[in-house]
Amino acid sequence: MQSTHITFDNLDQTGGLFTGLLRARHHHFIERHDWHLPQTRGMEFDQYDTPESVYCAIHDSEGIKAGFRLTPTTAQSINASYMLRDAQLGLLPGLPENILDEPAPRDPGIWEITRVFVSEDIPSRERRVVRREMALNLARLSRTWQVRSFLCLTSVTAALLTLKVGFDLSPAGPRFEVAGETCQAYRLAMRPAEKQLRVA
Repeated sequence: MQSTHITFDNLDQTGGLFTGLLRARHHHFIERHDWHLPQTRGMEFDQYDTPESVYCAIHDSEGIKAGFRLTPTTAQSINASYMLRDAQLGLLPGLPENILDEPAPRDPGIWEITRVFVSEDIPSRERRVVRREMALNLARLSRTWQVRSFLCLTSVTAALLTLKVGFDLSPAGPRFEVAGETCQAYRLAMRPAEKQLRVA
């Protein structure tokens, strides 16, 4: 199992992996969880998949095992900024405007995590290893991009699992339902001990 960080700057080397990640997102969010999201040719994508985002793919010879997307809260494209802020501004009808309990930040040291998934197709014994790898990659990326903390929109179930892999979570807004799942925005930061991990 290995991890790859994908940006628009290295698509010449990771383009196949990037499309694999979009196909894995399609399988997880649309096929398995019935989320109503943009798609084409079996790939899921949205207005936040821009050159400002950074991606992580956990994969092996059999395919994508897990992944996530990071977007700075300073992001701004033609008609979007980042998901939680746009929801708060009433630009995303499927999400509540009170999704955050305070104004959405515009801070280069705070990034948003979205499209977090771990494939249901991998054996349960591997899930802990995969989640640990995701946590280590968040630590690497936070150092590379000088991120102090994250905002994360995820299911309550997934958030509870995050507590087991070295991060402190605190609610950043109320719970709400998306496609039958209870979701919530969270603030996410590495625990002090985790900052000492060797993540290079």
